Amino acid sequence: MSTRGGNSNDDVVRGAGVQLAKGAGLVLVAIIIGIVLLQVVDDGSDTNVPAAQNSTTTTTVKKGTTVPPTTVTTVPSTPQKQPDQVRLVVLNAGAPTGAAGDLSDSLRTKGYTTQVRATDWPNANRQGTTVLCKPAFSREASALAIAVGAGTKTAAFPTPPPPSSDNVDCVVAVGA
Repeated sequence: MSTRGGNSNDDVVRGAGVQLAKGAGLVLVAIIIGIVLLQVVDDGSDTNVPAAQNSTTTTTVKKGTTVPPTTVTTVPSTPQKQPDQVRLVVLNAGAPTGAAGDLSDSLRTKGYTTQVRATDWPNANRQGTTVLCKPAFSREASALAIAVGAGTKTAAFPTPPPPSSDNVDCVVAVGA
């Protein structure tokens, strides 16, 4: 009876099983370390942190191809001002006498208390009511237009500025 030299197939299978057990053990140790690290690092707060405050997107275009236009939305970094923080004046810009004063009183009841006295905008002759705010007040313009009422439009602050608007953020022009 002679014995074969070297490893038999049984030894190879047994060696593979040992290697499999070692690999599974390493994966288990990695999972345990991950759980421990999460417990140590996570403070348990539910605050949402934005992934990127200021992000930049770079697009590479192959020569001779066309890229469709994209729209970039910029989120203002300051919170929207409350109605009592928006300085405004209501101007009669073609509406019947007293319309600007009536709207000014109505806006005061809605929290817009920082107002210059309502007056006339000579030769304006606007159609409908329009909210005109300085560039940094676009969100406030939208909120003010809603407070003024249905059908109110928003527009850019005009140059030259309307009368009595030197120290205001927004003008409400009441037209015919």
